[in-house]
Amino acid sequence: MFSILHISDLHRSATDPISNDELISALVSDRDRYTQETISIAAPQAIIISGDIIQGVPLNTPDFENILAEQYEVAEDFLNKLCCRFLNGDRSKVIIVPGNHDISWNIARASMTVVTDENILKDIAKQLFSSNSKFRWDWNDLSLFQITDPDLYKSRLDPFRDFFARFYKGVDGLFKVSANSDANIFLLDSERIAVAAFNSCDRNDCFSMQGAISKDELARCHLDLHDSGKTFALRIAVWHHNIEGPPHRSDYMDVDTVRSMIGKNFRLGLHGHQHKAQAEPQHIYLPDRETMAVVSAGSLCAGEKELPRGVNRQYNIIEIDDDYLAATVHIREMGIVNVFNPALLHSLGGVSYVKIQWGTPKTSVGSMAHPIVEMEQQLIQNAERMLMTGNPLAAIDLLTPMKESINGYARRLYVQAASEAKMWAEIIAVTAIPQSIEELAIRIEACNKSGKFDQAKIALDQFGAQLHAPAALVRDLKSKINAEQAMRS
Repeated sequence: MFSILHISDLHRSATDPISNDELISALVSDRDRYTQETISIAAPQAIIISGDIIQGVPLNTPDFENILAEQYEVAEDFLNKLCCRFLNGDRSKVIIVPGNHDISWNIARASMTVVTDENILKDIAKQLFSSNSKFRWDWNDLSLFQITDPDLYKSRLDPFRDFFARFYKGVDGLFKVSANSDANIFLLDSERIAVAAFNSCDRNDCFSMQGAISKDELARCHLDLHDSGKTFALRIAVWHHNIEGPPHRSDYMDVDTVRSMIGKNFRLGLHGHQHKAQAEPQHIYLPDRETMAVVSAGSLCAGEKELPRGVNRQYNIIEIDDDYLAATVHIREMGIVNVFNPALLHSLGGVSYVKIQWGTPKTSVGSMAHPIVEMEQQLIQNAERMLMTGNPLAAIDLLTPMKESINGYARRLYVQAASEAKMWAEIIAVTAIPQSIEELAIRIEACNKSGKFDQAKIALDQFGAQLHAPAALVRDLKSKINAEQAMRS
C-alpha cells in the first residue's frame, strides 16, 4: 500500500494555543501507535496539505504584512519539521495548496473602490453575479465595490506564493511545480500516482466567499498530464473548498468542477475547509457511470469557535490499495488534550476508517482499462524506444519499478539493456533462474566478465538441459567459459 498523510486547515499563527513542537509531538506519538495497532496503518510516504496554511488577518489590521509573514514563518517551521520527521526531509513528497485563509484580505480590499455611479447601480444584479464579475457586495456596510486595480487584486495570494517558493526552493524531483501556478503537478510512488494541486480560491476575497477552480487551469493541468507521455495508475486532485453546503452559505465549490475532473480521469479528490472528516463518491455518466471518491480532512489546528459542534481536531491517513482501485481512509481525532486517537465516528458506524472505491477508467475505445496494466504497457513501450535509440540506462530506469515481478517481454528488454550497459552484477542477480536460452547465454557472459567461472559452468550444466539448448550452443558456451578463464589465468 501507498500511504498518505492528509492534513488540512492548519491555521498556523504565532498566537496559536498549540505550538509547532507540541503538534509534531502529537503526530509522531500517534504514528508510533497506529503502526502497531491491531488494525495497523502504514507509516505515511507522502504528505498532502489541503489549504488554510495560516490563520490570516481581518480587514483594517495595522501592519498586516508583517503579521502574515510571521504566520507563514510558523507554518514553514511546522512543515519543515513534519517533513523531516515523516519523510526524511524529502519535500518533493509534500503537496501544498492554498485556502481562503491564505488570501490577504487587506490586499484584496486595497484593489477595490466604492461604486457610486447610478448607471452601474441600475443594472447591478446582472453584473454582480456574472462570470468573472469585477463587482463585490459588502453586506456589513451595504456597499458596492469594483475591482479597479486587477494587478493588485491578483497579488492577494502573494504572501502564500512567497512561502510556497521558499518551501520548494532547490527541491529535486518536482514534475511541474511553480509558485505562480494555480495547478501544480506532483508525482508519487515511483511516478505511478499523479497529484494535481489546485488553487480553489479563484475570485475568492474579503467579500466573495465561494470556492472555484479556474476552468482554464483544470484544462491546462489535464493537457500537461496527457502530453507528458506517462501512464499513471492513479490521478489524485487536491483543492481546499468542500463541494456542498446549506442554501444560506456560499463558501463552497460547485460540484460540477469535480464532475469535470472525473471526465479527465481523476479518481480520488482530497480537500478540507469544512473542518470535519468525510468520504463520499461522486459519479458522472460518460456514457457508463464513472466514479471519483472525494475525501475531506478535518481541521488539524482550528480553534474551538471554528470547529463544527461535536467535532475535534482531526486528520486522515489514506492507504491506497496495490491495484490503485480503492483506498482505506483512517480518521484520527484529538479527543483529549494534544493526543490523537482513532476517531470513532457515528457516521462511519462507530469505527475510525472507511473503505472507498472508484471506477476503472475506460480506454479511448471504451473498453475497461486496468491502471496497472496500462502503466506497465506504457513503461515497456518507452523502455523499448530508449533501448533502440542507444540509451540502455534510461530503459533500465523505466523498467526498474517492475523489477520485482518482471516477466515476458519486459524482462527480455531489461536483461538486454543491462547487457548493453555492461551491468554484469545486475544480470547475474536477475537471471538466477534463466527463462530462455538467450537469457542463459547472457548470464554466462556476465559470469565470465565478472570472473565467476564456476557459476557460469553451474548455470550451463543446470539450465542447458532444462531449456533444451542445442548441443552445438552448449559446446560453444563451454569453450567461451574455458577461453575466458584461461585468459584471466
